[in-house]
Amino acid sequence: MRTGLVHQDARDDFDRARRRAGWAKLAGWLRGRPASRNRLPVLGEVRTFAGAAGPGVRRLEYERMSGLGASAAAMVPIDQIVGTAEPTKSRCFDRRFRPTAEAPRTRFERIAIDIRSGRGMDPVELYRCDGQYYVLDGHHRIAVARALGERWVLANITDIRLNHPAIRI
Repeated sequence: MRTGLVHQDARDDFDRARRRAGWAKLAGWLRGRPASRNRLPVLGEVRTFAGAAGPGVRRLEYERMSGLGASAAAMVPIDQIVGTAEPTKSRCFDRRFRPTAEAPRTRFERIAIDIRSGRGMDPVELYRCDGQYYVLDGHHRIAVARALGERWVLANITDIRLNHPAIRI
């Protein structure tokens, strides 16, 4: 619901997105799904199950594809952005880029105010690996765009590949 006051609307956007993340976590718990299933995937991270010892994590290395650098800005469907290149960001957002903590509030609200005021936002930086996109820079911008109902985001894309292509994420 819009109040017409950009600062209040931005606060409401964050609160609504955070509440939705909480409901998704609760719904997963009620359905018996592990919490890690709603976690933002990290590029090159493969989950392995070590039996009684619990889940383990293996990191795969990735590299830029030779001769390909960041391309010109392109519109990317937000639904095709599936994860992050930075493991630390997986604690602040769930797999649908909803904030799961209070930490991203200030930045989220600042970006929401800019968008609601008509200033727009800068392109995000994405890695493309096997046809899927991972965020290098722009987690908060994607979270705000999703919260505001946007379906596409302007992005600079860099193609990369995993050094062990036989192992799927």
